[in-house]
Amino acid sequence: MMTTDLFRGLAALAFLSVHSPEDIWIIYGVSTLLACGEALYAPARKSSIPLLVHPSELLKVNSLEQVMSGLVLVIGAAAGGIISALFGPQAAFILNAASFFAAGLIVRNIAFPPVMKEKISREDHPNRSRSRMLDCIRASVPLQVVVAFELLVPMLNGIDNVLISVYAVQEFRLGDAGIGLFYAALGAGLVASYAIGHLFSGSLLKGGLVCLLLEGILLMGLSGIYHAWAAVAIYFLISLAGGVGAICLDTLLMRETPLYLQGPLLGMLTAWSQGIIGLSMFGAGVAIEMMEPRMLGLAGGAGFVVISIVISMYYERTRNRKAAGV
Repeated sequence: MMTTDLFRGLAALAFLSVHSPEDIWIIYGVSTLLACGEALYAPARKSSIPLLVHPSELLKVNSLEQVMSGLVLVIGAAAGGIISALFGPQAAFILNAASFFAAGLIVRNIAFPPVMKEKISREDHPNRSRSRMLDCIRASVPLQVVVAFELLVPMLNGIDNVLISVYAVQEFRLGDAGIGLFYAALGAGLVASYAIGHLFSGSLLKGGLVCLLLEGILLMGLSGIYHAWAAVAIYFLISLAGGVGAICLDTLLMRETPLYLQGPLLGMLTAWSQGIIGLSMFGAGVAIEMMEPRMLGLAGGAGFVVISIVISMYYERTRNRKAAGV
């Protein structure tokens, strides 16, 4: 994590060299490097949580993760805009890079439990990691559900990401302020998920699947909304459902996966989701040129519903077969 923070901080400084339209390639290149850094950082950070947190506190910590993400959406984006307006974009670029260096210093002070560190270094053999990971997934039906969720849902996430701006500007005529308003609603929903996540502590898997179903229904409903404030409320509820679902499934993954396998598994899932979301966003951009945005939103929401139903049916069937000893 320290190395990745240092790499991303140095990469972010390259934004300072952008001065004209001819330099736009730098923006694309640096953004790609930052995304690659996040693909390395995210699984390392997530797999470190069970090393530092008692199993009984995992749900609470994962709830705080959603609060953090929500605050980034609500406060972070606004702070960037204010700093850029008052001091210019160069100041925002410098502070962005400095934030990575500061994060690296904070991570440097984390002391991982010696026993856990010794256990991982002894058991984590690269040549056996993949087969052990597959064996672990085969042995746990809940873990199979989480993996299926992480593999399938990113195929549709790109549609949501693209449609936020399209809805704000094209459908509701709110301009850039509308984009900020919708993202603020998403951030508020993630923060609010902290208060609800603990309600599913005894049924994490069902909670995650129900929230995915609700998210799909809400996305379908959003495609038929024509009042801006109603759309803001829907985005809040979509984010609330998504946040609670993430809390449930992240906690379930951490409980079902041995510590020494969490890094490789999270790395694989993160690499897949980041790449697929990018392709999904590209596909959504192409689709908008051929169909109405609201129809695309309806199709995306329906896809969430279908995935939730299919995974639920798989879970019930597999669990019943295991219970019957088949």
